[in-house]
Amino acid sequence: MKNKTIIHPALSIASLALILSGCASEPVPTPVVVQAPVLSGEQMINESQRLASLGDRWKKGKDLVERGTNLVRDGKNKIDESNRMIQEGQQIQNESEATVQAAAPVLSGEQMISESQRLASLGDRWKKGKDLIDRGTVLTREGQNKIDEGNRMVQEGEQIQRESEESSSTIKK
Repeated sequence: MKNKTIIHPALSIASLALILSGCASEPVPTPVVVQAPVLSGEQMINESQRLASLGDRWKKGKDLVERGTNLVRDGKNKIDESNRMIQEGQQIQNESEATVQAAAPVLSGEQMISESQRLASLGDRWKKGKDLIDRGTVLTREGQNKIDEGNRMVQEGEQIQRESEESSSTIKK
């Protein structure tokens, strides 16, 4: 017995249509490979110097941020110390004033001398309190100036670092 293979006519037409449609479609584009440009020796030197300059600038920014942060911390410490001094000075002044107001209205001569010496001592103590307040106020101002300068340095340093990083990423592209 001989096996005969008969191709069905509809199957032949469908196969032919499939083959023709495959040949008629557009070819799949091949991926484009972009190569980095080849740099000459001089270009490589220039590029490395530019990168080194960016690195130095970034480091300068980092140093400014650190110095600014330290100034802010020192300023806050100064303000805390000055607030303590002002509080102590106010307490001394209040105690001195309260003592003077409690003095007896009628005094003998000896009592007046003793009272005047005590009042002089209280006046000196009151003056010490005033001096503490004045020094504390000056320290507060100096501390605030340090904080302001530190914040300015931190902002400038962060800006420098950002610019350096952006320039560096632009170079890498």
